[in-house]
Amino acid sequence: MRDHDNEPLLPRVGERELPRWIQIPVGIVLGLFTLFCAFATVDMLLLPGKQSSPSPILAVAVVLILLLVCLWVLGKCMRLVTGRNKHRGLLSPMVLRVVAVFLLIIPVAGLFTGYYREMGPIAILQAVMYVFGFFGLRALARKREATLGEQHKSEETET
Repeated sequence: MRDHDNEPLLPRVGERELPRWIQIPVGIVLGLFTLFCAFATVDMLLLPGKQSSPSPILAVAVVLILLLVCLWVLGKCMRLVTGRNKHRGLLSPMVLRVVAVFLLIIPVAGLFTGYYREMGPIAILQAVMYVFGFFGLRALARKREATLGEQHKSEETET
């Protein structure tokens, strides 16, 4: 039974946060790896292979998209190192759903590229892991959305 009307019936089950001594080194290492990937992406554009590609415009577009992704990851690394916006999680529910869809696209693309014939049982195991990752990220997105909704409602009742 509840003592107050504002308290939930069940205690809120939240995500446990990693300690700061893990967040900072992970943010630094991931940031350095992302900078390396950004350098490699720009290097792809500057190599002579761009002229031999079927479409130089497509090569430039792909490089720009990869650079935008690198900038986005660097922003997440900065949030890890500085500790900002910890209460909402590192990734929003929408981003988790988008990543989940991409995890589901990867095994489907393997069907069309002949990856499963080439790699055999390992490819099937990878596809199963991608599907589990899809469902796991969708569940995490639903959980985050529910906790964000509860936090929003509690903030409205406080004001």
